[in-house]
Amino acid sequence: MSTKIKGRTTFRIAAALFLLSAVFELVGILSPVLLLGTFRGGIAAAAVHLFYAAIYLALGIGLWKARPWGYRLVFAATALYTLDKLQYVIYRQTILGEIMRQAGIQRQLLQGIDQSMIVQVLVLVAALFAAGWWGFAAYTYFRRDYFRTSKPY
Repeated sequence: MSTKIKGRTTFRIAAALFLLSAVFELVGILSPVLLLGTFRGGIAAAAVHLFYAAIYLALGIGLWKARPWGYRLVFAATALYTLDKLQYVIYRQTILGEIMRQAGIQRQLLQGIDQSMIVQVLVLVAALFAAGWWGFAAYTYFRRDYFRTSKPY
């Protein structure tokens, strides 16, 4: 019978991807973010991107090293990410306005498309991303023994 803890490879891959996500958050640090109903740039956007980069970095380290706090952070990050994506349901018109603003010269092409369909697709994508987080949280829960085998600092 094997004594290998299940999930090690999966958590290591997830850790690497979270670390990569932290890098991507920093690459787009000034990109506008949806925050409380409006798209914000500048310092507000940078603060949000830094916050997410810190969370992804911590998740990467916590999952790679199988720390108990990494286990708890998965659930906290899942809740936070879900709330963030809930904005796509609540502030649909704001999102559509930002898409139209960014479209610039292509705006005439977008006006030929049903705008409610564009928003529905974005809401669906946000819901699928949140569902992916919840799936990972469930996997983490079922593989919680992985976090019980780590050595303390």
